[in-house]
Amino acid sequence: MIREEGIPSGLKGIARLKVESPDEKFSVKELVVAKRPDCLRLETLSPLGHPEFFAVTDGKELFLFSPSENKFYHGMASPENISVFIPLNLKLEEIVSILLGKVSLIDYDTDQAECQVEGEFYVLRLFTKDGRLKQVLKISLPGQKVVESETYEGEEGLILTVKYGHYESMEGELFPKDISISMPHDKTKVNVRYKKIEFFSEINSAEFRLIPPQGVEVVILE
Repeated sequence: MIREEGIPSGLKGIARLKVESPDEKFSVKELVVAKRPDCLRLETLSPLGHPEFFAVTDGKELFLFSPSENKFYHGMASPENISVFIPLNLKLEEIVSILLGKVSLIDYDTDQAECQVEGEFYVLRLFTKDGRLKQVLKISLPGQKVVESETYEGEEGLILTVKYGHYESMEGELFPKDISISMPHDKTKVNVRYKKIEFFSEINSAEFRLIPPQGVEVVILE
């Protein structure tokens, strides 16, 4: 029921990114370039469409460039460093998958999987073998597209909700142009609303590395 076919391996798009967390609340226009499993490039755009901030990672290293500060930041693509520009306590692979419209599944035990029809949806319940994690997926009956995924962890309860909406046919496949991520314990919400998207089977690896321009201050991230 959760199909891999039709999921793009890479995309380039323009999106409106809204972030709400205890520390900040903002909305920006972004150029998004994402490639499985863990390559990501975000360029924050001005109202005129000029890049104002660059965040780039090839899954191993992270490059941040702020032209207004004339500073270039370089370090490892650790969760702490990634959270500088995406305040989500998730692995980079999970973030990239979500941006590509793919549902990241827990390492579930097939013998414990449950599926029921509830109203206009299939409800699929997955459990890890040790019972520590549970994932509940709501899947539309027509089209069988995931509209919501909730992940629960032991006594912590709900730790992650991802909603997929505004599906549109693109290159023969339905793709969710509206994706929202909520992490209740962190009180953090991120909404991604794509305006334009192109799918790619291959994206040049150079897209996911940055070289500091001449004359900028280089700061090493710990």
